[in-house]
Amino acid sequence: MVTVLLLGVSLAAAAPQPELVVRLEAALSTSLTARRLLVASGDVPRREARDAGLPLAVDVKGGSKPEIVVDLIKAEGLSEDELTAEYALALSRASVAAPIPLVEAEQAAWQWTSQVLVELAAEDPSLSSVLAGAQRKAVPESPVLSRAASFLTLFERAPESFYWAVESGGGLPREAARLTDLEDLFALRGREIAALERSPEGPYGELSGRRYPSGLIRAAFRLRSGGEIVRLREALGSYDSIGIASLRAALTRWRRAER
Repeated sequence: MVTVLLLGVSLAAAAPQPELVVRLEAALSTSLTARRLLVASGDVPRREARDAGLPLAVDVKGGSKPEIVVDLIKAEGLSEDELTAEYALALSRASVAAPIPLVEAEQAAWQWTSQVLVELAAEDPSLSSVLAGAQRKAVPESPVLSRAASFLTLFERAPESFYWAVESGGGLPREAARLTDLEDLFALRGREIAALERSPEGPYGELSGRRYPSGLIRAAFRLRSGGEIVRLREALGSYDSIGIASLRAALTRWRRAER
């Protein structure tokens, strides 16, 4: 409890937050994963708006300079559980602050969101029931919570199924890049990428006489300066190694609390 209170004080001291934001962050702060996300995104502005024009009631805009926006009109029709799930997803995406669509960033965001919900559900029987129910059948009015629940079902079978579902199940644009591919491309063709005057058009681009998908080169072109690749890898942490063990442990605690 002391940790939660201190976190609330530090965030409040940084800048006054809108009322709904304060309420949602207070609810989330009982989750260890959420507290880490709140700290990681502490410098990200939060604001409330009416009819923000974003897909979700709580969403992120701005890419590498993110802003969390709460649409008060959309929020009116949502349950507290769905708002909590959407805020957790927004915090996760804002913590990475990917300037381009990245497969790993979206995988990590959904994994962290799912873990937040599991940690909260272990302490909240009502949310536990909702989350377990969403694993059996999606709730149309709770899209983020339902998708996280379906990902949890896949994760319990095999983490690879979870990651593939995020990558292939919609939500990512066609040219979303993999950070691993970009790191490999920079290791092999870093000088050529640095020398590019503009990114390629059409389906392919050429580096050192080798043909590559132009989407990959365009992504590398956008990330070629300022150590952005290193920052992104650090922001993602070990979500797909140590993070797997952490989510498994959280799932075990939740399943025990369900009994």
